[in-house]
Amino acid sequence: MAVDEQIKFAGDISIDQIQVVSTSGFSQNITNQVIALEIYEDMFSPFISGVLAVRESLDYINLMPLIGEEFINVKLHTPTFTGKDKIIDDQFAIYKITNRAQTGDRNMVYEIHFIAREAIVDLNKKISKAYEGKVSDIAEEILKDKINGLETTKSVNIEPTPNGTKYISNFWSPIQNLNYLAENAKNQNGLPTYIFFENRFGFNFGSLSTLNKFGIRQEFVYDGYRRDILKDGKSKRNVEEEYKRIIEIEVPVLYDYMKRVMNGMYASKQIDHDIVTKKYKVFTYDMLSDWNEEHHLNEFPVTSSRSVRRPSQFLMHGTGYWGNFNGYKDVTNNSSSQKRVSLIEQAQMNKVIITVPGRTDYTVGDKINLQLNKLNPIHTDEMESDDIDKFFSGNYLISSINHVIDRERHECVMEIIKDSYMLDPERGGR
Repeated sequence: MAVDEQIKFAGDISIDQIQVVSTSGFSQNITNQVIALEIYEDMFSPFISGVLAVRESLDYINLMPLIGEEFINVKLHTPTFTGKDKIIDDQFAIYKITNRAQTGDRNMVYEIHFIAREAIVDLNKKISKAYEGKVSDIAEEILKDKINGLETTKSVNIEPTPNGTKYISNFWSPIQNLNYLAENAKNQNGLPTYIFFENRFGFNFGSLSTLNKFGIRQEFVYDGYRRDILKDGKSKRNVEEEYKRIIEIEVPVLYDYMKRVMNGMYASKQIDHDIVTKKYKVFTYDMLSDWNEEHHLNEFPVTSSRSVRRPSQFLMHGTGYWGNFNGYKDVTNNSSSQKRVSLIEQAQMNKVIITVPGRTDYTVGDKINLQLNKLNPIHTDEMESDDIDKFFSGNYLISSINHVIDRERHECVMEIIKDSYMLDPERGGR
């Protein structure tokens, strides 16, 4: 990066290198042949993936050749951004080439699809092994193990779990094991909202409730801002303010009561069977019963105490495994499965899709703040705070992000989610 590098506008991007590496060690820099690039992260998916569009006249497909065994090195950054936590610099596995078309005598375009190298490892491993210990310790072992794990050398961010387990991996892949562990993990406060995902920082195994506590990465505003107006009437570009502005905003679904009921968000009933003693127990759960014991993004729940919710809305069945392993009682997650189902569903019940000027330091799991104004007419007797749309405004988590990059600019299409409101649902229309 040049010492005198300057950022020109919000969404400016520097594509440092796009390099294809063959299994024989031959490498080809294709930076100048890249038309566009997309890098996709999802908090509910284990791996980063992406696609780039190439226009070239050297016939790389035959030259290398491209046969499905290659890797691609991607390095790019937002101008003036430095440090590993602010740039995208990684090697991915190429797993597919599509849409090849000839556009001239010797010109062709096609798309190269890539994914984290660990995804290829996961496809090729099925583990038959017994695991025992703290859930977080087992997760770390599976991530790093070169024989029965993902063999990752990336950073691993694991939130410690006080609870332990013992189980047998029945020819599961490493990711199947990690997802099973996430379903059984509890944090220091006993909350069972662990998820496993990859973001720009590496692999993450932690709880949503802990992500909710982190500081705000960026504030976003949807208004008519263009430039700062100076005292003399002239205007001045303010890149920092431009980064806060939303280009497009969309709400795919405002709410879906039926989906919430069918997915067990409001309430549930669980029937646990013990096949040894031939007895069963019934447990009920209500999402408002322990609301104040959990850490949420905003102050108020997504439903009022007047909502129609009954335990019989959502039935769950569990089978206890008592005494199957020495030193362990029930190794299932029956005691926390109802709460987990409800909290994971609550986390995804408010989704907004925003398009903003891109930055390479944005990543999934980041906490952001959204500020929107009401669409109703403004009255002169209203306070400025009354103009805030408290239904949609508030703190969100970035659940997925698509870095859309071309030769001229970088935009981020974000799906952001929240589990709570700034608006008190008990107040109704008041």
